[in-house]
Amino acid sequence: MSVEQTSQLIQLIMNSVLMGVVCALVLNGMSARCAALEEAWRRLDEEEREVRYASRRKLWRRLHQRLQVSHYSVLAGYYALLFSLLSLLLLALRAVLQFDLLVSGAIGLFGIGVTALLLSVGLGLIEMHWSDLPMLEEFKGLLSSGALGGNLGDRPSSRPENYPIPTYLPKLPTRSRRRVG
Repeated sequence: MSVEQTSQLIQLIMNSVLMGVVCALVLNGMSARCAALEEAWRRLDEEEREVRYASRRKLWRRLHQRLQVSHYSVLAGYYALLFSLLSLLLLALRAVLQFDLLVSGAIGLFGIGVTALLLSVGLGLIEMHWSDLPMLEEFKGLLSSGALGGNLGDRPSSRPENYPIPTYLPKLPTRSRRRVG
């Protein structure tokens, strides 16, 4: 193997390693989001057993749709990671064996992995779009729920205030108690 071929093989290996790292990071974020949605769905399911309101059923169906899209997003992320690792395996085999078809296979698997990663991110963005909360509130909710391992400000991590269940019912006005005298 010439110096130029060795240099190209090292670049291809680095691309596959970088792709694997990006897939792992995206998969981590999508899994945390999916876990937060599953927790919200479980809480809403428990509330559904207690209260039979039509607006809660509508909210339950909508949250179930978001959860399904989130599951597909995580699945696409796993496939992207799998194709990235298979591409890396083929390139490692090419370093050992003198079989040039392995490089073509690795590049093909890399392309399929990039496509799966883009599909995963696209499905995640669609699911975020279906949410009723602004993007900043989504990330604050993920941080306060403890799904990403952080805690935001003075919010306790065990009680997310508004994530991901939006409040459809209007809040009742409170009376202020002023002393007159």
